[in-house]
Amino acid sequence: TGTVLRDFTLERRPILAMAFHGETGKLAVSDGHGYISVISTESWRIERDFHATRRGPVWALAFSPDGSVIWAGGLDSVVYGWPIELLDRFEPSMGTSHSFLKDPGSMSNGERQFMRKCSICHALDAGNSRKAGPNLNGVFGRLAGTVPGYRYSDTLDGSDIVWNEESIDALFDLGPDNYIPGSKMPMQQIAAPEDRRDLIDFLRVATGNGN
Repeated sequence: TGTVLRDFTLERRPILAMAFHGETGKLAVSDGHGYISVISTESWRIERDFHATRRGPVWALAFSPDGSVIWAGGLDSVVYGWPIELLDRFEPSMGTSHSFLKDPGSMSNGERQFMRKCSICHALDAGNSRKAGPNLNGVFGRLAGTVPGYRYSDTLDGSDIVWNEESIDALFDLGPDNYIPGSKMPMQQIAAPEDRRDLIDFLRVATGNGN
């Protein structure tokens, strides 16, 4: 309806995943700070607010069929589940097992920026990808919103943005919500100019546009 019922952001942004269980009326929300909030849609109150991760965001949520367990995925290579009624008894556990992230010390700064800001949603290799965002292979010089087969937000329909050093720098300087209002890309910013330059240098080579 467009009416704001309640604001549950708690100054923790961005909101990355939501799950709803119809029979129990529970809404689960996760954020970039690693928290999972379970909300009653009858009273619109937060019933559980659980810090699930030792590091990183919670990217995916799902309820068990009976609504008694919440399942979550983040940077680890495993999925975690907790009984909702016992959430208050658990310490953060996600982020303690093997992660798909490489040792940060073995990466250049540009690759680290990509792994932290982009790798969850975007693939670098050519071909189809099951990730949430469009493939970045060959991105330099490409018109925004034109990867075949990817369903973009309406705001990119007919966009005149061409991805190059200047536009990628502006994207992460201003944040997607300001640079392309209405896009599906979650809020991401890279404050330091040198980090943005290093990311762009990495992308130029890793996406097949460099030598």
